[in-house]
Amino acid sequence: MKKIKYLTLVIIITFNACQQADNELAIKKTIDDLHNEAMVVNEKAVKTTFKLDSLLKDKREQNNADTIELKKSIHQLNLADDKMMDWMHNFQLDFKGTKTEALKYFEGQLDSVKQVQIQLEKAIEQAKPFIKQ
Repeated sequence: MKKIKYLTLVIIITFNACQQADNELAIKKTIDDLHNEAMVVNEKAVKTTFKLDSLLKDKREQNNADTIELKKSIHQLNLADDKMMDWMHNFQLDFKGTKTEALKYFEGQLDSVKQVQIQLEKAIEQAKPFIKQ
């Protein structure tokens, strides 16, 4: 009877470990997919920044004092780009720790990359009125 309980316990532990490993792989895949999407958005943000920088230069040459909102928009784009670069620099694909710690880490990173993408999209949206001019 003891052997059956022991065998059942081993099976449950093995099953849970496999589930955690599968969860970790799924989260890593989702993070990678979101990162790739965020990189496309980040590239758009950088191109938008270049356009706004050029527009700002033109306004300065025309002695146009109405540049405060334009500067704010450029600043938001730069902040979003910096956040993306910081996230990429700090992300640890080979995170060391227990399975539970790794799962928690990757879940947190998934949230972080989502927030980065949202910030990038908001900064681009804020810049749209200047691009249309």
